[in-house]
Amino acid sequence: MKKFLAGLIVVSLVFSLFLGFGKISFAQKRKFNEAPMLAELVKAGKLPPVEQRLPENPFVVGPGVLIPRKDLPDWKVGKYGGTIRTAHSVADWAPDVFVMNNEPLLCAPGIGTQGIRGNIVESFDVKENRIFTFKLRKGLKWSDGHPVTTEDIRFTYEDVLLNEKLTPVFPARFRVGYSIKGEPMKLEILDEYTFRVTFPKPYGGFLRNLTIESWVGYTDLLKPAHYLKQFHIKYTPMEKLKPLLEKEGFKEEWWQLFHLKDFTNWEQTQAKSIGFPRLTPWLLVKAAGGVYEYERNPYYFKVDTAGNQLPYIDRIISTQVQDVEMVNMRVLTGDVDFLRESTALVKVPLYKQAEEKAGIRVVLLDMHVDSSALFINLTYKDPVWRKIVGDVRFRKAVSLAINRKEIIDSIYYGYASFPETVPSAYNVAEANKLLDQVGLSKKDSEGFRLRPDGKRFEILIECGAEAPDLLPVGELITEHLKAVGIKATLKRIDPQLRGQRWAANEMQAMVMWCHDQGWNNGWTSGAVAAPEWSRWYNTDGKEGEEPPAWAKKAWELDKKRWESVTGSDEYNRLWREGINWHKQYLPLITIVEKVKYPMIVSARMGNIPRSGFAIAANFSAEQFFYEK
Repeated sequence: MKKFLAGLIVVSLVFSLFLGFGKISFAQKRKFNEAPMLAELVKAGKLPPVEQRLPENPFVVGPGVLIPRKDLPDWKVGKYGGTIRTAHSVADWAPDVFVMNNEPLLCAPGIGTQGIRGNIVESFDVKENRIFTFKLRKGLKWSDGHPVTTEDIRFTYEDVLLNEKLTPVFPARFRVGYSIKGEPMKLEILDEYTFRVTFPKPYGGFLRNLTIESWVGYTDLLKPAHYLKQFHIKYTPMEKLKPLLEKEGFKEEWWQLFHLKDFTNWEQTQAKSIGFPRLTPWLLVKAAGGVYEYERNPYYFKVDTAGNQLPYIDRIISTQVQDVEMVNMRVLTGDVDFLRESTALVKVPLYKQAEEKAGIRVVLLDMHVDSSALFINLTYKDPVWRKIVGDVRFRKAVSLAINRKEIIDSIYYGYASFPETVPSAYNVAEANKLLDQVGLSKKDSEGFRLRPDGKRFEILIECGAEAPDLLPVGELITEHLKAVGIKATLKRIDPQLRGQRWAANEMQAMVMWCHDQGWNNGWTSGAVAAPEWSRWYNTDGKEGEEPPAWAKKAWELDKKRWESVTGSDEYNRLWREGINWHKQYLPLITIVEKVKYPMIVSARMGNIPRSGFAIAANFSAEQFFYEK
């Protein structure tokens, strides 16, 4: 009996940890610590005590919470103080800071989908894969001290999402199946802190859409109503809006003014967002001369296991420079304490040389995308060419013809792996055999293969410079294909033009990254390199071309996966089925996986992951601290 009771207690504790984690002791203890800079403001009467600034049950950060234990085995309670210096090259856009400050409604360790728990919401419940009940943290406050309640949820849903001036098309995120054609959600406010979202059909993937999908933040469903109502015609009469409209050059377009004053998670590194209420660990407080200064949010809702309000670090300063090269120059001169977004493997020797002098260290983590893939357009307008590339044997032959070891060694310096989503062995003999079988057995005088109509089979691979590895990878692929008799040519293309030409079905092939962790369909329908098939699905069959049965399977898998609850056994089974489908049909040809991503951190900084995705480190920045 004692063993049974002990087991029951352990199970109960684990369940509590999963749903709330912050309910263990602090609700009763009510003793918290705060940063010295905030304690001074409290002492001066300029800020309420920390106990009044935190929710009743704050989010508790400890080992394995933000980063899996295997990736950060030596997590520790940190120390207050210090500034993170970083840099960016685009005006009003500091990508590293964006991710550091991005707070979704739900979260899971290491940007994953296993073990999803409440983040801004305290807890949630799912019934029938379509009824979601959420409870906000009682006492949670916006950065200006105003309480966060379900009025903010109601306002966002009824007055923003359902207002056709502000939201002409109701977002796919809040429709069944994450589809613009799916039925929309319905909202029910249960009390001041509890709300329910209901869909008419199963949509268990809604959890992922509140956790990680497309780097979602809370702003899609939770906006500061007390602040934004002053710019909304429903709450502020036109005579009061007139001066504000005129100041911005508008007449009566109040919705344009509203959009100017509302800042989504993607827009909160913009200078004009200063003063906008938020729930992030740091707040943009000053932007002048290209220097963007952020300070800790006094009302941030997370604490560590010792009751210390997070973040540990007081400030972030991001300096705008001319280009990515200048960003990296600041690393080498010791003017950067953290950088992920603009680093490059090719610069690792320079980083290592500068470590001691610049006071930094280089941490090699995983990229959240597969760095390079060959997209062969399966709906290209030439019917003979299409028939050839549409044969899966051709795509397998191309994959077998690519010498990935050479690419990994010469371009990725050994810091990459063979892909598991396609057959990745290097076998020229087998590649030649398959090419002969698909009707390319004849060759011209130069040794290049001929199509069944007697013309030389050629493939133009176009490539942008979105990342430094893409063009060199494209160059090696063309050489590997020539070795099996395929006349391949590489052409550099402007990234913006590349997107337009691909969407218009004008390109034969391209080299680009793939399989982004933030886009769940990237291994299935998002991997199908066929613009006309995608257009057919996106227009309900009114445009484009109907895909064959093997390709339709990708969209079917996506539908079923989005219906299942994210992280469940059913979801995981469907995920594995999608990977197997990818490996069987090669909708695109992955070149490498698990490419290492150099992350620059101060040599004094603690709670830095040793492994896992580099971008996950950004998401855990509230637990960074300076050890010395």
